[in-house]
Amino acid sequence: MNIKRRLTLKFVLQLAITGVVVLAISAVTLTWILLRFLDISLTRDFANVGLEQLVESSKIDENGIQFSPSLLEQVKKNKGWLQSLNEDGQVESAYNTPKDVPTQYGPGEIVSYWMGAQPFPYQLALWIQEKNGKQYTLVYGAPNVLDPLLKKIKEDSSVDAKELPEIPDDLKKEIKSAQAYVQLIDSSGKELLSYNRPNMIPTEYSVQELALRTMYSDRYGYHVLSSFDKESGRTWIIGEPNIKGADSGKTMRVPEEVKVVIIGSVAMLIALLIAFILLSLWQAHRFGAPMLHMLVWLDSIGNAIYTEPTDRKGLRRSRTPIGKWRRRYRVFADVMDSIEKLSATLKRDQVLREETESLREEWIAGVTHDLKTPLSSITGYAHLLAEPSYDWSKEEVQKFTTTMLDKSAHMDMLISDLAMTYRLKTGIKPPETMGVELNTWMQQALEQAAANPAYGKQRIVYLPAQTEVKAQLYTPWLERVVNNLTANALLHNPPDTKLTVSLIHHQTDSGFIIQFADDGDGMDEETMIRLFERYYRGTDTASTSNGSGLGMAISKGLIECMGGQIAVESHVGKGTVIKLIWS
Repeated sequence: MNIKRRLTLKFVLQLAITGVVVLAISAVTLTWILLRFLDISLTRDFANVGLEQLVESSKIDENGIQFSPSLLEQVKKNKGWLQSLNEDGQVESAYNTPKDVPTQYGPGEIVSYWMGAQPFPYQLALWIQEKNGKQYTLVYGAPNVLDPLLKKIKEDSSVDAKELPEIPDDLKKEIKSAQAYVQLIDSSGKELLSYNRPNMIPTEYSVQELALRTMYSDRYGYHVLSSFDKESGRTWIIGEPNIKGADSGKTMRVPEEVKVVIIGSVAMLIALLIAFILLSLWQAHRFGAPMLHMLVWLDSIGNAIYTEPTDRKGLRRSRTPIGKWRRRYRVFADVMDSIEKLSATLKRDQVLREETESLREEWIAGVTHDLKTPLSSITGYAHLLAEPSYDWSKEEVQKFTTTMLDKSAHMDMLISDLAMTYRLKTGIKPPETMGVELNTWMQQALEQAAANPAYGKQRIVYLPAQTEVKAQLYTPWLERVVNNLTANALLHNPPDTKLTVSLIHHQTDSGFIIQFADDGDGMDEETMIRLFERYYRGTDTASTSNGSGLGMAISKGLIECMGGQIAVESHVGKGTVIKLIWS
């Protein structure tokens, strides 16, 4: 898998994880908000909300019906009580029930208490539901504060000089301790008097306003009762907060649901912010650390330090002690491999440059020696010829001049070879090529080479191709290559070595091979590998007076300039095969 796919999968995975985290935080927040809404509903209106949940969450065992402890705790928190009746009206189980509550109800008795037809000190709520084939009746009672207070206010209030009722002091204390408020409005809805009224409670009511506040107490935060006097047209209003002990309403009250939503939203935003910070740090650890490591490595390569940076223990940061990729580096494995290969290549090239520089200096020293040797001979013979005290014969002068010409030619060849190597390095192109039939041309070239008395007789065998071979080549260059390969095979091997030159033609295409195979000493692997290096000399420059030490490098460059390739195969004691290949 390439790095593009790895990174794509990684980023898709990271986005998926981020999405899951966001959804999880949102789900937790939403669940908390819903549970808080349920708690608020249970607190405000347990009669309608809680009784159904009590039945649904109840369990039946050998001891009878068992209710949820959390819901029973809510009953106690609301200062209420609970009874479970059988079909005969008998109380089977009870919770937090006061002593003044009956333990047996008749069919009409429970209904009269429930509907308010008979006085009862508690507000009742009934819930009848069938479960597991049995019908259950739950009776929930809560303190009835407003009805008794309203009745006392109507009965005990006196009339002042303005014919307005006056609430007794002891009744005011009772109203205040219950966190309730009282209003008296006229037939038009305007307030005539009030006591302990919060600021958020209006001083004037329309028909709809009073009806809405009576019906939807949870919307306004207050449970309201009213009593209308038909003779005077006045209406007494009494109310208490849905949640006792909370804000009494002296200031503008924020609904509990709004508070829950605000708290949940703020908590969710904080949780998301923390999650994104942690994910960012994780991302930086997973992706930033490897990238920083690679940049440090590349910077080290720029400073010629090719080994991978290590930690304090001297171990590579990207690998485990057993050599496997560490998890956060796996996605960049391809890049790390490329950097590692680059480092190895640059290190190898550096070593090769150092070796090449050393060989070049050695070669220059050898070539300098080769140039100084014939130059010394030329200088010596020139001094002899110029010496007036000697009278040289014609034969001696001819001998001296012949030697000087030979040494001059050798120097010229050395300088020409050196110049040719630099021309080949710069990428010279061959002059205009010419068409040639290689069978005939090779035979003539080899006959001229065999005429060299230093080679001996009958040491070159030529095997022409079976068919005519035509090629477009620059023959002076090819002739130089042939002469160089022939000289190397015959001069640097034992005297009985034979050279077999073969011309091989591919009948299926226009390609051909010129092969030079000798049965001499052969070469070791290092010499064979470095045979074509410019500054590598397998033998001393003084081993022969006819060589420059650059012949094989020049031969390779000339063949490649003519569109061919050169290959060598050799084994110690088994001879050498050099192929000139045109495909």
